[in-house]
Amino acid sequence: MRGRKLPIILALCCLCGLTGCWDLVQINELAIGSLAGGDIDPETKQQIVYYHIINPSAVSSQRGSGIKAPVYTYRVEAPTIAELSLKSSNLIPRELFPDHLQSHIVTERFAKQGLGTFINFIERQFNRRTDLYLLVTDSSMADVMDTFTLLERVPGRYVRSLVEYQAKVTSTVSLKSRVKDLIENMESSRLTVLPIITLHDSKAASNTSRYENIDASKGTIFITGGAVFKKDKMIGRLDLSDVSFYHLLKGDAKVFYTTIKLRSGPVDLYATKLKTKKRLSLVSGRPVWEVTIRTKLIILNNEQKVKLSPANIVEIKNEFNEQIKTQEEAFFEKYKTKGWDLFGLEESIKNKRGKDWAEAREDKNLWRKAAVKINVNSRISDVGGSIDPYQGSK
Repeated sequence: MRGRKLPIILALCCLCGLTGCWDLVQINELAIGSLAGGDIDPETKQQIVYYHIINPSAVSSQRGSGIKAPVYTYRVEAPTIAELSLKSSNLIPRELFPDHLQSHIVTERFAKQGLGTFINFIERQFNRRTDLYLLVTDSSMADVMDTFTLLERVPGRYVRSLVEYQAKVTSTVSLKSRVKDLIENMESSRLTVLPIITLHDSKAASNTSRYENIDASKGTIFITGGAVFKKDKMIGRLDLSDVSFYHLLKGDAKVFYTTIKLRSGPVDLYATKLKTKKRLSLVSGRPVWEVTIRTKLIILNNEQKVKLSPANIVEIKNEFNEQIKTQEEAFFEKYKTKGWDLFGLEESIKNKRGKDWAEAREDKNLWRKAAVKINVNSRISDVGGSIDPYQGSK
C-alpha cells in the first residue's frame, strides 16, 4: 500500500514547482472575434471586412453596470484581403484571435463577384477554420453587423444557433452550409447552396434600447432563401419553399413540413426520420435519376370535416406521397431548364464506368437530358392528442 502512495506523493511534489496557467494574461491581450463580415466597394473595388470583437465586461453580465454592447464592430478597408490583416492592427489595439469565430457573412454583391480571393486567403492561414457557417446577406452589411440580437446577445452565436436550430426543425437550412462545403465544390461542376439572411427594420436593432423593447420581431435577422454558387460565384437564389424541396431531394433535410388539401379539408403534416436513396442509371441512352424518399408522418393539424379512420389515414398518406412526388419532379425540371445542376448529375455521369456510359458521355450536355423518377414511401406514426377535430358551430 505504501508503495502505491509514494509515486502519487512524488507527482504532487513535482506539480508544486510548476508555474501557474497564464491564460488570463493572454486573454487580456487578445481581441476575441465572434463574427466576420465580407463586402466589396462597388466603385473602388476595395475589400471590406467587418469584425465583431467580444466585449468581456458585457458578456460577463455584471449587475448594476447598465446595458453594454456585447461586441464591438470594427470596419477595415484595403485593396486586397491580405492587406486587411495589416490594416486591422491600426484599429484593433489587441492581437486578433479568430479561433472563436462562429460564422462568416458576405454580401450578395461580393458573392456574385466571386469569393475566390476570400477562400484562398482562408486556406493559407495556419489556424484556418473551414467548419464555420458561411452565409450571404441581401441587406446592408453595415446594418447587419450593427445589429443587437436577442436571447443570444452575441450576434455570432445568434447566427450559428439560428442555422443549427432551423436545420433541426425545418428543411430551409442544411448543416452543410460551411466554408468547407463551398471549398469542396470549387474544382467541380457541383453547385453549392448557402443560406441567405435578411435584416428586418435595421433602425430598431442598432442600439441597446432594443433590449428594453418587447417587440422582438423588429430588427431581427431572418433566413429568407438560398444562394446558389457555381464554383466561387453566386449565380442565383432559391426562395424558402424551393430550398426545402432542394434539401429534401438531396437528402440533407432532417424534417419537412407541408399541407395537403383533401376534399374533406386540409391536413398539416410534419415528415420526420427522412431517408433518401439515390440511383443514377442509363435507360435507352438517357440518364435516369431515381430518388426514393422514406419518412414517418406526424399530423400537426387536422381540419377535415370527417372523422379520422384507417381509410382516411391511408388517403392522407397517399396524398402526401403523390404531392411530394409531383412537387419534387416540377422542382427538378424547373432548375434543369435554367441550366442549374443542383444535384451534381454532370459530375456523377463523369464518374460512371462502362461502355454504354462512355458512349453516352460524348454528348457534353447529357445531364440536361436526365429524367427524374421520384418514389415516396411514408407512414403516419403520430396522429396527435385529439383524433377527431372539434366541429363547433356549423
